[in-house]
Amino acid sequence: MFSDIRVRRLGKHMSDPFQMQVKARSGTPANIMDVGYGVSQSLPILVDINSHRDALFLLQQPEVHLHPRAQAELATVFAASARENGNSFMIETHSDHIVDRMRILVRQGKLPAEDVSILYFEPVKNAVQIHNLEVGSDGNLENVPPGYRDFFLRESDRLLGFED
Repeated sequence: MFSDIRVRRLGKHMSDPFQMQVKARSGTPANIMDVGYGVSQSLPILVDINSHRDALFLLQQPEVHLHPRAQAELATVFAASARENGNSFMIETHSDHIVDRMRILVRQGKLPAEDVSILYFEPVKNAVQIHNLEVGSDGNLENVPPGYRDFFLRESDRLLGFED
């Protein structure tokens, strides 16, 4: 998401205004307000997970307002925090980019497969059935129910001109 963060003072006194700046892909520091709302929303999460050890974090859609690349990078940060700080995460997400990055990290051996569990909530009439999708050491999903990803497959078919 960004490689550095700094405070730019707009005066000489502590009570004077200031500007938070982040260094993103361009390498040039930019006002945090100009790099997208998601960066400022993820900053408290990043501060928290880097300030705690052996903590459990419950996060609801941390990917909101983030570019897909930043969503994937956020997943990498979560995995590094788990590995380096002993932190644990329960993340409610709709982001394929977060899920896919976790799978890639498992495949690369940077995250133990047994440390990853994906719960898929499948609507069934007036109830919800919960499936535990495991990630194999190759990064592939295991125990996948038949309805998983059906919507996306149908949309892809429609895009290619195949109708239901």
